Amino acid sequence: MAAPPLGRLVLTHLLVALFGMGSWASINGIWVELPVVVKDLPEGWSLPSYLSVLVALGNLSLLVVTLWRRLALGKAAAFQGLLLLLPLPPSMTREGPGPGLQVGAPGVEEEEEASPLQEPPFQAAGTTPGPDLEAHRLLSARGACLLSLLAITNALTNGVLPAVQSFSCLPYGRLAYHLAAVLGSAANPLACFLAMGVLCRSLAWLGGLSLLGMLFGAYLMALAVLSPCPPLVGTTAGLVLVVLSWVLCLGLFSYVKVAASSLLHGGGQRALLAVGVAIQVGSLLGAVTMFPPTSIYHVFHSGMDCVDLCGP
Repeated sequence: MAAPPLGRLVLTHLLVALFGMGSWASINGIWVELPVVVKDLPEGWSLPSYLSVLVALGNLSLLVVTLWRRLALGKAAAFQGLLLLLPLPPSMTREGPGPGLQVGAPGVEEEEEASPLQEPPFQAAGTTPGPDLEAHRLLSARGACLLSLLAITNALTNGVLPAVQSFSCLPYGRLAYHLAAVLGSAANPLACFLAMGVLCRSLAWLGGLSLLGMLFGAYLMALAVLSPCPPLVGTTAGLVLVVLSWVLCLGLFSYVKVAASSLLHGGGQRALLAVGVAIQVGSLLGAVTMFPPTSIYHVFHSGMDCVDLCGP
C-alpha cells in the first residue's frame, strides 16, 4: 500500500492541531472569564462547580462512543468465533485448513497485542517464567500504577480543585482569582512542553511529584474551607501564596499526566483506550463528587462585597 503524499500528511496534521487548539482555547477561555462573571451570575461562587460537571459530561460522550465501537467490534469477533466452531466439510478435514483458515506461527498475535496493561500468557503449560515474562509482569503492574496516577490527577485538576477555586481565591480579591486562573492555565502547556523535552520514566519520581502537587492542593482546599476568612487575607503575602500554589499545583499535575500518558502510549491501542478511560472517568468522578458540597449543601461559604466578614 502506497504512502499518502507529503502534502496530505502535513494538511492532516495541521487540521488535527487546529482542532485540538480550538477545543483548548474554548475551554480555557471560559475558565479565564470566570473571575469577571462569577460574582454577577446566579450561581455565584459555585459557578466553577457547575462548569466542571458540564465539561466532564461533555467529554464523557466521546468515551461512550469509543466504548460502543469497541463493543460492536467485540460482537463481530464473537460471531466469527462461533463460525469457526462449525464442523468442517470432509474435503477440508482431509486437506487441512483452506485459504480462509490459515494458521500463523504460535505466539505471533500475542506478541502483537502485548500491552503494558496486560500480562502475556505462558507459551506452554508448565513452562517456568523467564526474564521476559517477569518483565511483562512488572510492566503490567507499572501500567496499573500509571493508570491510577492518571485517574487521580485528572480527578483533582479537572473536578475537585476547579470546583473550589473561587472559594480559595476570591477572599484575597478578584485580582488573585484572575492571576490564578490565567497563570494556572498557562502552567498546563508549559509542563507539557517540559515533559516533551525531559520525560521522567521513574514511577517513584512521578509518585513523589504527585504527592508534592497534593500538598499544594491540600493547602488550596484548606483555604476554600476557611473561606471567606482564610489566613493572611487582605495581605500581599496571602495573594502571592494562593496564586503560586495554584500555578505549582496545576503545573506538577500536568507534568505527571503527560509523563504517565507518554509511558503508556507504547502499549498500543489497548493502552491508549485505557488512558482515555482513566482520564475521563477520573475527571467525571472528581466533578460529581464536589458538586453536592459546593452547590447543594454549601459547605464552602462565599463572601459579600463591601462587607468585612473577617473583622474582630
